[in-house]
Amino acid sequence: MQNPPALSTTAPASQMFSEVDNTLKERGMHGSFELPIETYTDNCAIFHSVYNHWHDEMEILCIEDGIGMMRLNRENLRVKKGDVLVVNPGVLHGIKTDLKRILYFKSIVFDLEFLRGSAGDLCQERVILPLMENRAEFVHQISPQAENYDKIFSLFYQVHDCHRQKEPYYFVKLKGLLYDFFYEMLIGNYIIPTDAEQNKNLSSIKRVIDYMNRHYAETLTARELALSSNFSEYYFMKMFRQYTGKTLIGYLNDLRLEKAKTLLMHSQDSVTEIALAVGFNNTSYFIKKFEQANGISPSKFRRKMS
Repeated sequence: MQNPPALSTTAPASQMFSEVDNTLKERGMHGSFELPIETYTDNCAIFHSVYNHWHDEMEILCIEDGIGMMRLNRENLRVKKGDVLVVNPGVLHGIKTDLKRILYFKSIVFDLEFLRGSAGDLCQERVILPLMENRAEFVHQISPQAENYDKIFSLFYQVHDCHRQKEPYYFVKLKGLLYDFFYEMLIGNYIIPTDAEQNKNLSSIKRVIDYMNRHYAETLTARELALSSNFSEYYFMKMFRQYTGKTLIGYLNDLRLEKAKTLLMHSQDSVTEIALAVGFNNTSYFIKKFEQANGISPSKFRRKMS
């Protein structure tokens, strides 16, 4: 396995997923219209969390070093070096690193349109279309002990390297390699049907998280957020934890802390002003939570990043 780079060779994780619309869907296109695929090398060294977001493209990641947690809809996965992770289209997902063993990873993001065939084509009807329409999905985590892992792992790097090296007619090879990857996933039985009820609940959670992302600096209550989800407060709180792995207060505090990092890096505002700007009414509490989450005070974080 390749050693992790000291620094990301593309945009950091915080920027890679920062441009989202009001449903937390990414605005940016991965790749181009002619070749809708992009590859990334990234880490969680500065921003320890890549917050919940979603996109129409499929994403495949390989953890090169470190350990952390990845949330995919209602699944909370412990991820580590060597894991191959599949984020199906439309899945709400985020990642958080262990502070002592920072996550380094590579990823491939591509539109399934790249593999689309004509109507009636077996690959199109039996594999690509069910994935595009969220009637089926690949399992989210393939660990080194899993069946077909070596081939799946190897194909991930072949796709990543092929896209980066861009040798003559590489786009032909890319499509073939992605079909090879899908073939190994299929014969390993790593494809399952989706739950229609889960898809409905997911839409509600996306709507709530969108609201929190736009109003995190304000006073938010469980009752207010439950109303926007169209569920009872009790059911909303239960479902929110299922999809995010956190309590409402825990999620909101973490969101505010990540927003504070950007202000600490890119503004001259005081720590107190930043605490208020992101929704903390008590500076001491903000500093305490920041230190707990990052192992460093806001002031030291600012000096370190300057």
